[in-house]
Amino acid sequence: MVASDASRSSCLNCGGALAGPYCSACGQKVAPLAPTLGYFLHELTHEFLHVDGKIFRSVRLLLTKPGFLTREILLGRRASYVSPIRLYLVFSIIALTVGALGVVDTSGVRITYTPDPGEVMTPEIEARMAETSRAVDEALTIWIPRAMFVLVPLFAALVMLFRRSSNRTYPQHLYFAMHVHAFWLLANAVNTLLDNVPLQYVGPIGGGITTLLSIAYFVIAFHRVYETSVWGTIWRTALIGSIYVVLLVVTVLGIMAPFIFGFAEAAS
Repeated sequence: MVASDASRSSCLNCGGALAGPYCSACGQKVAPLAPTLGYFLHELTHEFLHVDGKIFRSVRLLLTKPGFLTREILLGRRASYVSPIRLYLVFSIIALTVGALGVVDTSGVRITYTPDPGEVMTPEIEARMAETSRAVDEALTIWIPRAMFVLVPLFAALVMLFRRSSNRTYPQHLYFAMHVHAFWLLANAVNTLLDNVPLQYVGPIGGGITTLLSIAYFVIAFHRVYETSVWGTIWRTALIGSIYVVLLVVTVLGIMAPFIFGFAEAAS
């Protein structure tokens, strides 16, 4: 016979001793076997507000205080915030969803072909140009988010290389990289949406603003997390950013190469 909820002294999951409302061994929370509707609604409200409260708080701090969440984690204060991995995945899904909606071409790639002297630009070549452009856009939409799972660790390695004296472990640099990339992913999603606004100059101006904000965010976050001087922050972030841009360009070209070569062979 199972003990009543009030008199229960051991965990129903592992048999361990209870420590208040939780098991001291496996951590399972004590709950009635036959919950009432009131208990269910209480638990539903608590879980919803608790989880969403952490998300809203973490997102607000991520956007308004560059480097703050990383510093909190490095100081061991984790319970009040969403983990860097979850934040990165949330913003990665947002960016991927915005790109997958197809509101705009995600890369803006346009394949062009210059005919040889005397050669005529046929409708077949023009159709192949349009099709290749669409294929490249689709490939970038699919593969860039996947490539980021390699690029983000490389970014963390670059930060570690330029801050060897910080005595941080690689995972700690990876937390910083995930927070920075989470902001960058959101900025990219906003930029994609602005590109779809049917007003002249909104897209280019929005792109310029989000680019500047992304650079400023990285610089400020780096300065706060690694406590470098202003000059030390500037030259380190400039070098890290330049190397990382090269890695991004190489990645994009690697994704585009099969389509470009395929088009060149078909057009020749």
